[in-house]
Amino acid sequence: MRYLLLFIITLSASAQPESQPSVPVTTQPLTAVLIERRLTANAEVMSVNNTQLSSELTAVVSELHVDVGDEVKQGDLLLTMDVLDLNLQLDQAKANSQAAQARLQQAELRLKRANELKQSQYISADDLLGRETDVAVLRAELLRLKVAEKIATRQLDKAQITAPFDGVVTNRQAQQGQLLTLGSPIMHLVQLSDKQIHANIPNHLSRQLATADRIVFSQNNQEIPVELIQLSPVIEQQSSLQTARFKPLAEVLVGQTGQLVWYLKGQLLSADLVVKRAGQLGVFIVNDKQAKFMPLPNAQEGRPVPMSVTPDWQVIIGGRERLQDGQAIKLK
Repeated sequence: MRYLLLFIITLSASAQPESQPSVPVTTQPLTAVLIERRLTANAEVMSVNNTQLSSELTAVVSELHVDVGDEVKQGDLLLTMDVLDLNLQLDQAKANSQAAQARLQQAELRLKRANELKQSQYISADDLLGRETDVAVLRAELLRLKVAEKIATRQLDKAQITAPFDGVVTNRQAQQGQLLTLGSPIMHLVQLSDKQIHANIPNHLSRQLATADRIVFSQNNQEIPVELIQLSPVIEQQSSLQTARFKPLAEVLVGQTGQLVWYLKGQLLSADLVVKRAGQLGVFIVNDKQAKFMPLPNAQEGRPVPMSVTPDWQVIIGGRERLQDGQAIKLK
């Protein structure tokens, strides 16, 4: 009888179900796994003035004062041309003006004398009119020669090429002794003091620039804050892009390329963390040593989930694949 009772107790104990073992999991705070909502576009740092300087006359280069890489100030002398012929032209223009001035003075004296004789009727009206005409013609001729003198002076000024703004020489085509003609390229000058960042924004994303939480220029893992200057109101037909210009709020170099990044308000939960249980999408969180399934009503399969609030959840990262709601867990 004693052995029979022991057998029944043993059989009863073996018939009871074993408790389900705890599933080892890893967790992270929800705030640590949320990602920022961001949009990107290719961008480049550009100078407001990027100028090709060219010759305005035909002359030989007599001296070069700068080379590639040199920084210059506005008004600095960059190149000088041979001015011998130009000086001769200016001297000739001045001589012509002086001769015309002398002829005009003589004609004015003759006209003055004619007016005096008119009172005594010693000169005819036709002669007086002729002398008045001579004075008018000589005055016009002197004016024409004075203009020619100014043109010769202006041509002489063009023989000295100066910097139109503060900048750096990025390319030089002119060589010493070279004969330049009208329009010949001399050198390339880039302004350094006024820089902008240009980006081509897809039209369907451009509206979100105005509501962005922040905008940065990202290059070599560094983010430089920028301010929107202007978004072009014109959409390129073939590419559906709009050009946007930004002001960098920190030092950048002309020619740098990178990404324009604008961050939108709110954060996203990665689609990799979303699981499906009982036809609903959600995440598992820790709830008193148990896994608790939290449905996400606005979740879509395979897409990050917008999160307008960030509850103080410990989200289960590792070991969530076969978890069930209420299942016991243990942290690794």
